[in-house]
Amino acid sequence: MPRSACLLVAVCLSITAPAPVAAQEPPWDAVVEVGRAHRQVVELGPLGPDSIWPGFRPDTIPVLYVFPEQGTLLMGWRGALPDGFEAIGELDGAGWQPEAARAAASTGTLLEGRGTAQVVVHRPDVVRLVGLTVHEAFHVFQGGVREDGKRFGQGENAFLVTRYPVFDAENEAAFALEGRLLEAALAEGSAGQALTLALQFVAVREGRHRRLGAELSEFEKMAELNEGLAQYAGLRAVAILTHHPRYESGAAREVERMLGDLDALITDTSRSFRQRFYRTGPAQSLILDRLADFDWKEWLMQENSTLQDALAEVVGFWTRQRAWELEAYMEHGGAELGELAERSVDAHRQLRRAQADSALSRPGLRLVISGEALGYIGMCGIDPQNLLQVDAGVLLHTRWFVACASSALHAEFTAPVVHDQLRGTLEAVVGSPSEVKVSVGGEPFELADGSIEGAADVLVEAPGVTLHAPLADIEVEGTVLTIRPLRG
Repeated sequence: MPRSACLLVAVCLSITAPAPVAAQEPPWDAVVEVGRAHRQVVELGPLGPDSIWPGFRPDTIPVLYVFPEQGTLLMGWRGALPDGFEAIGELDGAGWQPEAARAAASTGTLLEGRGTAQVVVHRPDVVRLVGLTVHEAFHVFQGGVREDGKRFGQGENAFLVTRYPVFDAENEAAFALEGRLLEAALAEGSAGQALTLALQFVAVREGRHRRLGAELSEFEKMAELNEGLAQYAGLRAVAILTHHPRYESGAAREVERMLGDLDALITDTSRSFRQRFYRTGPAQSLILDRLADFDWKEWLMQENSTLQDALAEVVGFWTRQRAWELEAYMEHGGAELGELAERSVDAHRQLRRAQADSALSRPGLRLVISGEALGYIGMCGIDPQNLLQVDAGVLLHTRWFVACASSALHAEFTAPVVHDQLRGTLEAVVGSPSEVKVSVGGEPFELADGSIEGAADVLVEAPGVTLHAPLADIEVEGTVLTIRPLRG
């Protein structure tokens, strides 16, 4: 197991504890131990911002240490303490909130809008608290750097635990084999043999994921990126403590406990199967630390990748596939087909735009529905056989479509509709003006130039649409009727 060569300096934490005068005074002996643990977390900062993960600075993230029966100790806060916290001793950035929190859990949270780690203290063990604190602080870091469209920091779809195949013996057997291969790779002294074992792991994992299906496979990968990497961060922090004279033996035992028994992944059924990813995630990360000849962490984030894919890259799992792809490309006119595809895509886009323009250029009343005030227009019914993509985010429903927005809009179209999802608009020619009937509050509405704001109970009936909006702005200009549904 790779260990940092950095040596933490032992720092004695001194807190002057006043005599307890209330039932919810801080548990001072425990506070001293928590303070020592937090000091070790802070000491990780000077080791360099990339000592655990690129850009991760656990020393900059405040921590709530929750004593479920007594109260909450805040450490590492910068600036005036949050409401409800009182200064404690002579510690800078520390405060105490004397309220029981029996339902609290270790997690990442927000405190006055600031990302904050939360750690429940069941027993004040310095080494274990360092691992827990860095684990939860890493979740705060993940949330802080999360980007739309990027996997890192997004987390898994936790609802999928409700239908994960825990009773599928074939899947369980393959998962157990993966754990055994990871454990063997970590224990292997030879780097070459460790690479072979890692390659076998990737092969078994890829095969199992093909059988498991895309949605559940992605769930596993995301769980490893989420909880697995946080556990890896905590484990790395504890591994650094193995160089600390005071904590050396305890830290070595804690590293083993945090990694767990990889050869028994499927036999521990006392807790959720999700706990497996707290083991497989750090195991893959530690193997990557050993085998990668490039900065795999930066690569993983930049390539929007997963631990499994990073390991496949390192062990050369994709090398042969890429060679075959290049061979096929060169021998069967890949460059020529690329040019053909570009011409085909351009022609396809032009055709679809012409179809959309044709649908909206027919004679008659054009109905425009704007979802600007709602923020969206949803799709409650489509005919997939007659739905065409016009451009990025623009659809053409050629036969039938039901638009909806909670209780604010319901519109059923039988005329072609151009649906601009980015702008949140629908446009369709729904019939001649004489065929279109509009009412407001049950009374007929004349289609003459003008507008009404906040019209109640708007109904449109035409050969191409039936629309109802409980509240909407209405505007008529020539042969264009614009309706902007509003929230009630």
